[in-house]
Amino acid sequence: MSLRWGAGLLALAVGLSGCSYLYGEKALIKSREDAYREARETLPPEIPEDLDGSILRDEMAVPDVLGMETYRQLEDYPLPRPASLFAPEEERQVRIQRFDGDEWVVAPSTPSVVWPRIKQFLSDNGVAVVREVPEAGILETETLELTLQGRYRDIVRTVLSETPPGPFETAQLRVEQAVRAGATEIHLVLLSTTEAPERAGLAWPERSSRPDAASGLVRELANYLASEVPGGGISLRAQNIAALAKAEVLILRGLPPRLRLRLSEARAWATLTSAFTNALITVDESDRESGTVRFSFDPEQFAGEEPSWLGKAIRALRPGSRGGNYVLRLERGDDGYDAVIFDEAGERPVDRETGEQILTVLREFAS
Repeated sequence: MSLRWGAGLLALAVGLSGCSYLYGEKALIKSREDAYREARETLPPEIPEDLDGSILRDEMAVPDVLGMETYRQLEDYPLPRPASLFAPEEERQVRIQRFDGDEWVVAPSTPSVVWPRIKQFLSDNGVAVVREVPEAGILETETLELTLQGRYRDIVRTVLSETPPGPFETAQLRVEQAVRAGATEIHLVLLSTTEAPERAGLAWPERSSRPDAASGLVRELANYLASEVPGGGISLRAQNIAALAKAEVLILRGLPPRLRLRLSEARAWATLTSAFTNALITVDESDRESGTVRFSFDPEQFAGEEPSWLGKAIRALRPGSRGGNYVLRLERGDDGYDAVIFDEAGERPVDRETGEQILTVLREFAS
């Protein structure tokens, strides 16, 4: 009987200790769940001077994670959670976006995937790429001389010849990271000239010389990217295209979280407006002149699945955790505009966790 009592007390003690005797830093089974916090990139191998190391390269290069440099500035920081894919289904499809007279293609893939697909589109239409700068995201085509109006077999020349051409047409495509993480923007500029231009003297305008023809090419490129065309692969050279994100949640020492929008003021405001609309967040008041938005935010709206009975009980004890009213301010930043979340009175920034959560949702729903 005493043995049974002893065994029972031992089991109870182990259970109450939370298994700390078995798992943990000083336990029988050492926990390594936080080991990746201390992981650092190692230095490349040193090759002796009498050997040739030119053939050595990274076969599986690890890309930089956007936003991690902001966390490394803090001595003690919580690891950022993976960005949730909150965006609606239409945001994960190839689409054409228009703003302020411009239009461009938005593809739901990274630049390293989109880059070879664009080159394949040009190759399939017999258009050569004469200049490419992957680091800057620039592709420039050969100059096409169009003489037969509407009588070409490939889609590029057919679209360009539907209206009286230059007759010399040259296209530049700019591949950039989109506002939403993991997506890509493709901008197209068409240069139309009456004489064959010299490559060294090309002066690219901000907008296409023939906007109707450029719009037609944008539509055809979007249709091509949306189709399941085999080939293309992934471009390792294009992994660092426009490495600076257009929208990024920053955590800086001594400052509240902010959503950095590396856009013009007009597009930054339009981006936030669309984010509130896409996320179905209730906006009580919006004033572009002062750059403020008063809104209500409920984190349960983006939980993704029904909470357990324990989660419901905890929230019942903390009714304030269901959300509240806040104020967003759009301020001029170092290289764009910053969106910062304040309390209901608009006087004090909210705590880091709340601010980061709201700004992450806005970034995911931005377009």
